Amino acid sequence: MSYQEGFEALKEGDFKSAVLLLEKAARDTGYTSDLINHAYTLALYRAGQKPQLADASFQIANSLLQTDAASAMDYFQRAIFAGLDPQRVRRIGEIFEEWAVPARSISVSRPVDRVAHVLGSLQAGNSQTRYVRMLASSLKRQGIQSTIFTTEWAASWFFNAAGMAQSEQVEIEASTNVASVEGDFIERAERIAEAIRASGIQMAFFHASLGEQITARVAATRPAPVQVNVNHGTEMDADLFDGFIHLSQSAVAATRFPSHPAEWIPPASDIETRLQTLEPVTRQGMGLESASSVSATFGNLDSLPGGYLKALAEILKRFPKHFHLFAGEGNVRAFRGLLHSEGVLPRVRFLGQVADVAPLLDTVDVYLASFPRLGAHSVIEAMGAGKPVVVLRTAGSEFVGVRELIAPGEAGYVEIADRLLRNSTLRQKLGQAMRDRFRAEFRPERLGERYAQFIASLTAR
Repeated sequence: MSYQEGFEALKEGDFKSAVLLLEKAARDTGYTSDLINHAYTLALYRAGQKPQLADASFQIANSLLQTDAASAMDYFQRAIFAGLDPQRVRRIGEIFEEWAVPARSISVSRPVDRVAHVLGSLQAGNSQTRYVRMLASSLKRQGIQSTIFTTEWAASWFFNAAGMAQSEQVEIEASTNVASVEGDFIERAERIAEAIRASGIQMAFFHASLGEQITARVAATRPAPVQVNVNHGTEMDADLFDGFIHLSQSAVAATRFPSHPAEWIPPASDIETRLQTLEPVTRQGMGLESASSVSATFGNLDSLPGGYLKALAEILKRFPKHFHLFAGEGNVRAFRGLLHSEGVLPRVRFLGQVADVAPLLDTVDVYLASFPRLGAHSVIEAMGAGKPVVVLRTAGSEFVGVRELIAPGEAGYVEIADRLLRNSTLRQKLGQAMRDRFRAEFRPERLGERYAQFIASLTAR
């Protein structure tokens, strides 16, 4: 069989055959052919073979490291995207540490009144875009102006169209610099780094992990005297920063860099404003007229664990007229089967990804936070809407902060939900406690206040 047969299979959508043919071609050529390497990894991606894609991409990247660092970064990014194991991700971090420009000993002018935010792209529906938009507005109230530098790390790469940036026009209280997607990863990173240097901004916040290789390369060039990694779920596993901001307390405890200044700054939400401006959805409009009560879980629904689903099924079985709403992206096919086997699937509504969950909250009596993986932003939004939020002690208790709503284990989780659904007075009382905690801790203004305090402490060192 010729290599051409592998290319034809890929073109025709026969991805399994393409993988077999192109894997042999890649090995026969010693992973030296750019064309074959790209086609082979693309076939693995199209075939959904993520573990093999991670292994192959990491191997290809290492083979390129000494001769073509930009292409190595491309394949490292493919490997991390496919779910590369933490040990090898750390090895990539060590490579960036070897590339890193030494930190400069420069006195930072105080007070800091301008900061940079480096992030992948600006997209209206993207959670990081929403976060940075709120942060820029909140910092402005603290007298700190923001400038945004996108890296467009996923644009013109792998399975994405060449030559097209992903950023959109987004209303934001900040100057914006959308990166060019021309050239290889190193050329693209150098242009961004030079733009940050030319701006004269002394502190830059990098909202990214090592999965964004261009962003990591920018950080390694040290374009700003003070650099901070903002951990939106995965910290950048490379020692390139002067400090870290984590969105959860568990992330602070798990950091690889405990000697660096770090701060837990929880997310914030403008849910109160949105609840006032958006038309609420009614139960009647959703076909839930027969429901005596409704619970909800929002966020990424991929791979919800069995423990959480069994707890939900038990709650639904205890209350025959209770309904549950799921909203968010993800493949729900796997856990639909479990809910069907428990006999509760007809009372579960899968709404898919929705533009804004705020209109749904009027229909909800109790918010059931998933575990062990928590959607912190969704929890905070439910709190802002005055809904009692049930959480496991190990997944989100620092956000909820009310003992009566924090379960020590799965059985306790079910019992808390049971008490809330049986007692409307208790629901109202704990819902008000959630609203009070939200207003004290998670309003948009608190985000800028906490960042300003962290900036002051970091530059005072």
